[in-house]
Amino acid sequence: MKYIVRAIKYFAYLGIILCIFIVLLSLFGVVGKSLNEIFTDGAAALWKIAGIMAVFSAIYPYLGFGTRKAFIPGPYAEIRDGLMDVMHQRGYVLESEDGENPTFRLSSPVMRVTRMLEDRISFTKTLSGFDIEGPVKDLTRIVGALEHRFKAE
Repeated sequence: MKYIVRAIKYFAYLGIILCIFIVLLSLFGVVGKSLNEIFTDGAAALWKIAGIMAVFSAIYPYLGFGTRKAFIPGPYAEIRDGLMDVMHQRGYVLESEDGENPTFRLSSPVMRVTRMLEDRISFTKTLSGFDIEGPVKDLTRIVGALEHRFKAE
């Protein structure tokens, strides 16, 4: 279900971006004012564009969200403060903490909106560290920062 909601959000997001882009091009006189002047097939081209956007929207949640492993040795009680510090430095605040499984959200409302409120980072404690789930581009940075922090100590 989460996958479908993300796909719908991205479809709407792409549609809004495309509309803004076309309006700006039209206002600056780069393209014409009517759909027949802007697109080769006029209004019929909108269905083709919507189809392409639907394909991208259906694929992006699969590629844009995932799980990464962070190898952080030690009991949770000993590493918790360092984990909170790293996440705070990255602009995240603690949303909830279920035992040894914290969840974080971005602290900036502007950043949250630009990511369509899909900014949750969830940690699940494992024997070797954590399984971290969230947006892939954030996970790479967070895992690197966490592993660097706990290897340095």
